[in-house]
Amino acid sequence: MPGTHSDNDHSFIERLPFAYKKIAYQIIRNRSLEGMLADLRSQDSAYFNELKKAEGLNTQDVERTISACIVAKITSFSKKLYVNDEQFRFLEQVLYQALNILLDTNVSDSRIIQSQVKEDHPKTLLWLQKNKNQEKLSLAIRKRRDNNRRYFRYSANMSYHFIRVGGHDNAVELQGDIYSSGIKHFNKVMDEKLDKIVKNYTENIRLSLQNQYPEAYLLFIEVLEKLERLRHVLNGISIGIVNIKVALAALKKNVLNGLDYQSLNGNIRTEHILRNFEEKLNQLSGHTISLLENSSPHKLYQGPVLEKLKIDYDVKGYVEKNNKTPSKLLKAFIDLYHFTLLMEKVYNNISSSSYIIIFPEYWSKDYKDMSPGGFAFFTEFLVSKNDILELYFQIDVSKTEVHEFEIVHQKARVVRIEEQPELEKYLIACEFILCPESNIQMINHAIQGQEVKDAFNSSSLLDESHALGL
Repeated sequence: MPGTHSDNDHSFIERLPFAYKKIAYQIIRNRSLEGMLADLRSQDSAYFNELKKAEGLNTQDVERTISACIVAKITSFSKKLYVNDEQFRFLEQVLYQALNILLDTNVSDSRIIQSQVKEDHPKTLLWLQKNKNQEKLSLAIRKRRDNNRRYFRYSANMSYHFIRVGGHDNAVELQGDIYSSGIKHFNKVMDEKLDKIVKNYTENIRLSLQNQYPEAYLLFIEVLEKLERLRHVLNGISIGIVNIKVALAALKKNVLNGLDYQSLNGNIRTEHILRNFEEKLNQLSGHTISLLENSSPHKLYQGPVLEKLKIDYDVKGYVEKNNKTPSKLLKAFIDLYHFTLLMEKVYNNISSSSYIIIFPEYWSKDYKDMSPGGFAFFTEFLVSKNDILELYFQIDVSKTEVHEFEIVHQKARVVRIEEQPELEKYLIACEFILCPESNIQMINHAIQGQEVKDAFNSSSLLDESHALGL
């Protein structure tokens, strides 16, 4: 049977009329517990649309179908979830409500319900009666054609960091002038994003400065030229093909040839902001110089994560001010910062990727979902299909409001890459390689726990007229 869970009870689904059974497997494959409860409250779901058009719906069968999916969902959950007692009682309450609908009874005694499921639904009874010490995760659903997903994918409170450790073919990768990890930092998505920023920046300074303050306009063009030199050098470092002597000369020109602020004609506020930008640009150029001077074709210099400067703290205020009172010059400053920030991301990923491992506060939270079988995340940087990645996860394992985190280290193979134009990023989907049982359990408990928390937080704890007093 198609599905996504381990050792869960599909027996109620199997008893549904054929058309509803087919819909149930679509729901169990794609819908979270929160979504199922919303469907149950509304007595409808988008998955019924085709059947609704074809032959109309039986309201009772709709309710039974969603309830059967809820039973299959909950019986897939571990009893070691990272949830508190109130949230787990809510989960049991939801299960008993669904069983009431399926067994066509309004009894409030959980013992009676358990006796009714004993003969025909042993997996549900097992889930109800087993304790946390009896946990065992085993897959009851085998892979089928066009259905390789074995677990339900979800997102939890988690951050991650990845390093590319090699290509899938294990061939020795050719090195150029400097060591390259094989991650494509300047790809289609990144270049389009940078080019868009440059276009907006040049248009804004042209409209605000070119005619009235031509010398100041040339100063802002000079800042952009410095950034483009840094971009060119980092691009060469990224692919391992860079004339180190020429690159060093270009970056030293950035640092040594400071900006001439005379053209701002005593505009102290604009000069102050631009000096802060120049400080950040010089920081980036200086650290890239160190990277070039200390790297070889076979070894990459591991520099520190760049410390935050004044502009990093001030830019939020500039954005808020521009939102309230739009200014083309202020927007140009914001564009300048975004360009610089992307350069910093590239530098950190090239030079500090391994160093960042020990600083989870720098890890990303920008991911789509995960399961004990794999992980899908968003990034501006591009790897290749079948590449091997080292993934580091910081997972929230707390059951209370006080957060507790555990670190998981796991290798994975890239199985799918999708460009996401609306996000200006790539979606990288990976499958874990030889995932240890301890990692499987931790990931499973975290994402299932989050699924329960989300359902608990969005629910009104069920309509009291249907709820059981447990």
